[in-house]
Amino acid sequence: MATACSGSAETPEPSSSKAMVGAPAASPAQRVSRPDHERLDNAARHLLDSTGLLDADDDGFIASGTLAIPGQNVDETIESGTALRVRMACGGEGTVTFTAVSGTARAVRHIDCTRSATKELHLTTAAPRLAVRADSATPDTIGTAYVVRRADEN
Repeated sequence: MATACSGSAETPEPSSSKAMVGAPAASPAQRVSRPDHERLDNAARHLLDSTGLLDADDDGFIASGTLAIPGQNVDETIESGTALRVRMACGGEGTVTFTAVSGTARAVRHIDCTRSATKELHLTTAAPRLAVRADSATPDTIGTAYVVRRADEN
């Protein structure tokens, strides 16, 4: 019933291990260490944990995770017509745009990560699939977390 995803990227990795010809080298800002991202993701998870919504032991819980930026996590176990609450948080500096999409249903929230706050969106699924996406102009300075619950629970 519950799925948890972490840092899945929106675009697949190249199938070849060879460097792409003409591709620019990563700038120092693009080479953020994994421990730094984990620290930022943990800060975002801590914000969500303080809401009590990460408890996966009840029937209202559907999924939770962190997102690479840009990136998305997809859950294909949700029935069409399900009313959902998606609570999102980010840690670090900058802003992030979270988008939840299910068929033709779409909801968007922007979060200022420099403030200790979470945001929530409501969505009724229009397909048996939910994608939660995150994007930011400053992906290296932001960690993300989200939790999806049925709207009629908690």
